[in-house]
Amino acid sequence: MSVEKYEVAVVGGGPAGSAAAYTLAAAGRSVCLIDKSEFPREKLCGGLITLRSKKTFEAIFGTPWDSNIFNSSREIYFFADGKELASQRADEDTQLFFTMRLDFDAYLLELARRAGATLKLGHAISKLEIESGTIALQSGEEIAFNFLIGADGVNSFVAKTLFGASFNPSKIGFGLEVEVPRDLLPQQSERVEIDFGAARWGYGWVFPKQRSFTIGVGGIHRLNLDLRDRLDRYLRHKGLASKDFKVKGQYIPFGDFRKAPGAKNVLLCGDAAGTADPITGEGIAYAMQSGAAAGLAIRNARSDIDGDVLSLYFQDYKSIASSLRQANFWRWFIFPTILQRPFAWAFSDASTLQQGYLKILAGTLDYNALYGLFTTQVRKAIKKLAATVFRKIKELFNRQTNI
Repeated sequence: MSVEKYEVAVVGGGPAGSAAAYTLAAAGRSVCLIDKSEFPREKLCGGLITLRSKKTFEAIFGTPWDSNIFNSSREIYFFADGKELASQRADEDTQLFFTMRLDFDAYLLELARRAGATLKLGHAISKLEIESGTIALQSGEEIAFNFLIGADGVNSFVAKTLFGASFNPSKIGFGLEVEVPRDLLPQQSERVEIDFGAARWGYGWVFPKQRSFTIGVGGIHRLNLDLRDRLDRYLRHKGLASKDFKVKGQYIPFGDFRKAPGAKNVLLCGDAAGTADPITGEGIAYAMQSGAAAGLAIRNARSDIDGDVLSLYFQDYKSIASSLRQANFWRWFIFPTILQRPFAWAFSDASTLQQGYLKILAGTLDYNALYGLFTTQVRKAIKKLAATVFRKIKELFNRQTNI
């Protein structure tokens, strides 16, 4: 069988792979996108699409997105182990969007195809030879490439070939979720729920979709070996049981991003590079951003085989790495067991931090802004604590004087 030759092979048909393929194809480069699945295909993902994601999509694909595949919400409720802490109503600049990855990924792939990318879907890789620049598919086809982009998710075949492992098992996250038909939760409306106590070093979520609610829990895998039980407890708050639904599970990058996202002529992006925020759960925006950055790096390379392509990619990738580094720092103030009760106590009255959380999701603030927000909130917390102590002393004094 003859070898098909392309300048770039992209492995993975999710948001990162589609963004990379579109960016290259739109620039007139020959690109082949390969994925083992046929599309549309199911994918474990909360489906949260933030305004950051919307802006990123429009910047990369140069078009408004198809609003028919999205649902939006402005009602966000925060919980800690089932107890409501606070709620916020998002404005137009911080509202959240939700989609089924079944629809969203197929939509992005179609945009890449229209731009000129060749799609090979339902084709698993049997062998990858990075040195020779060839990919053998189980169908018997062979693809030759000058550059390779690994956008094949957390269990990345490309990353495993390149580094020997696709992720660090001691740091990886894991999530479980179910799709609940809307008629089973008639009172839920369009409200979004985030529960910081549903999993250790993680959270639970209820996200409204057009036809269902996605309900799930996720956290650091090694700390949540009882995650199925945690999902059951979380569902019981809604009068539901996991046995009544199809439970989907998947590893999730939880801030363990790759410091070197590739080597030589191979670039990793999206979940293959670990670009998922461990606090907000943001992943789709970073996937598209990193995928487009990988495509631009190759487009701007000085020759077909350019040893500087990784450094070109890193110029854009480092902004994602910086944000994830900040998130990894701040999660130490949220997730440790010893801090969860103080965090819940403070966050319940922390309108400044709640609004900051939404603005970080929207992309109007980055994590550097949390230093100022945190300082402001600490001052409020001290005043709240002082008022509580003063009230207790006054109550004690009144009881003593009435004896």
